[in-house]
Amino acid sequence: MTSRFALVIANTEYQDASFARLTAPGRDAQEFAHVLREPELAGFDDVQVLLNEGEGKTRRSIARFFAERKRDDLLLLYFSGHGVRNEQGQLFLAANDTEINILEASGIPAEFVTQSMNNSRSQRQLLILDCCNSGAFAHGSKSASAVGRSMGTATAFEGSGFGRVVLTATDATQFAWEGDKVIGDTQKSVFTHFLIEGLKGEADRDGDGRINVDELYDYAYEQVVRRTPKQTPGKWSYKQQGEIILRENLKPRDVKPAPLPADLIELLAHPNSSVRRVGIQDLIGLLDGKHLGLARGAEEKLREIAANDDSLGFRRIASEALTARGLVIESPASIPVAIPQEKRVETEKIERLPTPPRAEPKQEKPIASDSKKLPTAKSQLARQFNSRALIIAGGVIVGLILIALVWNASNQNPPADVADTPSSRPTTKPATFTLVPPTATLTPTLEPGATMIDQDGMTLLFVPAGEFTMGSDSSSDEQPIHKVTLDAFWIDQTEVTNKMYALCVQAGDCTSPSDTSSYTHPSYYGNSQFENYPVIYVDWNKANAYCKWAGRRLPSEAEWEKAARGTDARTYPWGNDAPNNSLLNYNVNAGDTTEVGKYPSGGSFYGALDMAGNVWEWVADWYSDTFYQNSPLENPLNDVAGQYRVLRGGSWNDYVGFRCARSLD
Repeated sequence: MTSRFALVIANTEYQDASFARLTAPGRDAQEFAHVLREPELAGFDDVQVLLNEGEGKTRRSIARFFAERKRDDLLLLYFSGHGVRNEQGQLFLAANDTEINILEASGIPAEFVTQSMNNSRSQRQLLILDCCNSGAFAHGSKSASAVGRSMGTATAFEGSGFGRVVLTATDATQFAWEGDKVIGDTQKSVFTHFLIEGLKGEADRDGDGRINVDELYDYAYEQVVRRTPKQTPGKWSYKQQGEIILRENLKPRDVKPAPLPADLIELLAHPNSSVRRVGIQDLIGLLDGKHLGLARGAEEKLREIAANDDSLGFRRIASEALTARGLVIESPASIPVAIPQEKRVETEKIERLPTPPRAEPKQEKPIASDSKKLPTAKSQLARQFNSRALIIAGGVIVGLILIALVWNASNQNPPADVADTPSSRPTTKPATFTLVPPTATLTPTLEPGATMIDQDGMTLLFVPAGEFTMGSDSSSDEQPIHKVTLDAFWIDQTEVTNKMYALCVQAGDCTSPSDTSSYTHPSYYGNSQFENYPVIYVDWNKANAYCKWAGRRLPSEAEWEKAARGTDARTYPWGNDAPNNSLLNYNVNAGDTTEVGKYPSGGSFYGALDMAGNVWEWVADWYSDTFYQNSPLENPLNDVAGQYRVLRGGSWNDYVGFRCARSLD
């Protein structure tokens, strides 16, 4: 009898300090193992998980895994962690106790894995490598030519066996070296994420209810390249005989709807009711058919008819057909409404926030790219929140976060037609601004956290003039920690939303985001369901254009930092307590962006929300790694043009946005 076995290996902690501690592999491995093990999903017969084990146990487990198997058994070996090459170019998988200076004695050689696969009787073997920086260059090699050298996956695991397939997150990624330490990326793996989503049903492109290795790889490849264009997964097949099925128990609910036949669409749109009735009966026939993709497409169309058709009779037929098959008719989902930000700030006590995170540099060209984070000894969020992010002012794949309304009267005075005072708001609106709320009003007393509503519907928070401590000891480009004095300013309470940004697009002053999808939602921007979510896929120029259209501007980095951390230099916006899922959307805990203002308890001292997590935020400054050393002590702003712009705040998964600022006159 044919059986299916899996061995899932992941390492997040290393005894050798040269290896960066990783956060992603452990979570990735557990999620991947769950999908493989769950009877309702892949349904493997046996799934073993090794987490943070030493070289000896790992090596023996691999040998046992491939030994004593049958010819038709499916064997899946998954590894997530550090992959390292020595000076001779040999590839090693790092275990918990691997020592980088003696890789040959303490690492898992690729040759060992290959030989174990060669010795197995199984002729259906699948090796998945999601090594963080798996295309490492030789330890100690600092030359530019060594960076990004392929780890040789295509040959390292070829061997002499039959029926072997190797999937990799990428064939040639890079290590970042700092002294003798290997700096690893600690984000959740995009590659493993889409392997998991694919096995849940997304990879079944033909709707036959089964997912084979080729379908899974094709799906993961498309999604990874789309999200992170610099990363290219790889696949190699050695003497494969027949297809390797990873899942064959998909239910209609797990299958992606297939497009309905054109002639059926014509029947359903026909003006004659008798013809339309035939079309509906054909839909019911597809619902009972064996093609699960068409069954899902028919189900969705019948739901649409049951909810919206002009004919009550056709609504009844569609509803009864769905109900008879156990497909519950759900009420239409309500459209999220804007959070009453002003009320929330006035009625809830908001704790302060510490130094915001920053992301790393991207080139100034308009290209899509994923930003690396500067490493620290803290958690991913602490690392993000206390690291500057540099991204090109051009077309980086980012999201519009909070629009900070900032004041810098000395060198950033707004145009006269948008000047603001504590007692009055401008009455002149942009000529093309149409869908606007009532005239903005101010709270009587301008105390910290006082609010007003601007013309685009954004709630603005008042940040008074004064001194605050700027900088962090966790990143060299944020040192030294020093005190600066800022003029008073207003800052947006939340990230700029899809709905707000759409107004600027409608007015002709902004261009649409470069992509209308999000990480898990094919339809995101322009979908009423996500009106109150942060706009994403907007670069610095688009963020800047929106702020100008709204009569505001991007905040300086100093203004953003003060709004985030207040005057007591806390580690996070809410204080110094460790982050958790009730304070912010971070570390992929929500799997995508969340609507703005969803985490009021994570607000800053001034009431600004989502200044940690959800999406990164553009600020006005150009990046310089020495600016903190030389910045002015009053209203600092780095306006000297460079290659990169600065991002602050952190993200759930590297999306970027912005806040606007308004000066006080």
